[in-house]
Amino acid sequence: MSIKTILLHLNNDSQLDARIEVALGLAVEHDAHVIGLYTIAQVTVPTSFMGYVPPEFIEQSRKVDEKNAAEAKARFESQAAKVKRSVEVVIEEGYAPDLLNEHALSVDLVVVGQGDPEAENNAQTRYIAEEIVVSSPRPVLIIPFAGNYSNFGTHVIVGWNNTRESSIALHESLPFLKKAEKVTLLRVNATEDETYEAEHVVAHLGRHGIKADFKSGHWPDIGVGDAILDSLVDYSGNMLVLGAYGHSRLREMILGGVTKTVLEHMTAPVLFAH
Repeated sequence: MSIKTILLHLNNDSQLDARIEVALGLAVEHDAHVIGLYTIAQVTVPTSFMGYVPPEFIEQSRKVDEKNAAEAKARFESQAAKVKRSVEVVIEEGYAPDLLNEHALSVDLVVVGQGDPEAENNAQTRYIAEEIVVSSPRPVLIIPFAGNYSNFGTHVIVGWNNTRESSIALHESLPFLKKAEKVTLLRVNATEDETYEAEHVVAHLGRHGIKADFKSGHWPDIGVGDAILDSLVDYSGNMLVLGAYGHSRLREMILGGVTKTVLEHMTAPVLFAH
């Protein structure tokens, strides 16, 4: 697998420049094309209008959306020109996760933000990551809302537990693992000896030209998600790869505990695949 087309979520949130920098950095590294998708939320009518929607309210909302979209497009294209990357911008109105998943059908990687829970304009950003990590047809790279991540992926930690999800995430992350200086497969709280399985997955990565270390540990007093996040710090990792667990039903997410914990407290970019 190689990364040749990247889908980047554009919006007028505080993370925009960080996401652009990450997406363009990956595009340069992998010689990839980037599609910037700006999603416009459908107009939400204040309850005070009591069923009547003044035309000027819709018109004003539309003008604000158009202005924000134009600004995001300009920022994206300006930064792309500096690194001489091929990009395009699509602006669409609708439910952001649905639009992202539709466009993700023909890309290699989706880049979105974690979403700042304290931001005022977070209706379209706060919960996007929670939904698409288990609904996206392609792997999703989540960028934390705080911090600078222009240089990440030199030490990748892969959450491994001998499951379908962890195997899919591992293989979707191969372009990152091949370029990493160090790769660590992390098994948390194994209930039986998994030496045989560990040797096989490490050997498999070796055939791809990837040298990986396998670490297995027990954290009896904290959850698996917290153990993974602690290990990221303890082992000086700067990227996580995880299989996402959960399902979407009537727009209500029921996420696995590990996925939810990492999404809420991530301190480095995380590649999720489901």
